[in-house]
Order: sequence, then C-alpha cells, then structure tokens
Amino acid sequence: MKPKLKGVYLVLDPAEGFDALENRLLHILSGGIGAIQVWDHWHPDQDRHEFLYRLQAVCGQVPILINNNLELASLPGIQGVHFDREEDLPSPECTFKKIIGLTVSTHADWVALRKKGVDYISFCAMYPSSSVDTCELVSPDVVREACEHFDGSVFASGGISLENAGVIASLGVSGVALISALWKAENPLDTTIKFNQIISKP
Repeated sequence: MKPKLKGVYLVLDPAEGFDALENRLLHILSGGIGAIQVWDHWHPDQDRHEFLYRLQAVCGQVPILINNNLELASLPGIQGVHFDREEDLPSPECTFKKIIGLTVSTHADWVALRKKGVDYISFCAMYPSSSVDTCELVSPDVVREACEHFDGSVFASGGISLENAGVIASLGVSGVALISALWKAENPLDTTIKFNQIISKP
C-alpha cells in the first residue's frame, strides 16, 4: 500500500553533492519531514546511484521521490517519482506502482488526475521565490478547491516561510514543499520543527 504523504516535503539539489548537503540534511531530518524529492539537477559526471544510496542510508523510513526520472524512481529503496508536467505522467499501461506526484498551478480535473495514477499534487508557486522561477502564482481558492475535491495529498510550494505558513495551512493542505526556507535557515532543525507545528495545527 502506498503511504499518504503529509507534513514537511523537502526538495534537495543533488548537484551540490552529498557531502555538502549531509550535515544540514541530518538536522532537517531530525526536525521531522514527510518526504524528500531529489530535484532533476545532476552534474553530467555525477554518480547518481551512489548519491541515492547514501541518501537512503540517512533517510531511514522517510520516502524518497525522484524528479522527472522514472528509471531512477524504479530503483529499490526509492518510493516514487514527481513530474513537473502532466503530459509526462506514465501511460495507463506502465507497470510503475510506486508513489506518483505532479506539479500543478491552476484548476485541473482532480478526479481525472487520480485516475491517471497521481497520488499527490504540489501547487507552485504560492508566493514569489528565488528557488522557483518557472511557476505561475497560484490562487488560494484553487488550492482550497483541490483540498476539498482531490482524493490524495495536496502540497503547496514557492516562497513559503514561517511567517506565511499559517495562511497556507488554513487552506487545508497536507503539507508544504520547502527548499530555501530550510536549506538557508540559520537553524534548520529549529525551523523544521516550527514548520511542523504550524502545519499540524487543526
């Protein structure tokens, strides 16, 4: 059975190299996260399998998802794949049975997405962000609608901070997808804990 994702969803850039990421990653993991997405940004000569093996070794039971790469997502120990475009979703004949996520920015046929195998959606972007320069700003009403009608997890991303996370949580989302808010935090452990406290409030 596929786990239903929720909470803090961390996106990391593998091109930085595991050694450069490890210390901060361990602090973030200690704060409690629901999933990690490995962004589709690799150095041409990078050993992707080694990176993922080392990532699995420190993540424990935290689900790891691969961005836009079904082949890497099919590796043992990887829990799923995240696609940036609906047209890249696997065909109905595909034997991929792991978690499938999709980036969305506007109203969609929520029922149809579930029929296509999408287990969670992530809205991009809620606010302007230096980490997200390819997404349209999302209407809160669209996110609220998805939370009411999409039979799966709903995440929000893009410019989310401790100051505005409460507003996002009030829309009914399952969690928030974060990049800069954690990777650039002065205290990543404390910041992760605070995000969890905000988004878990009823």
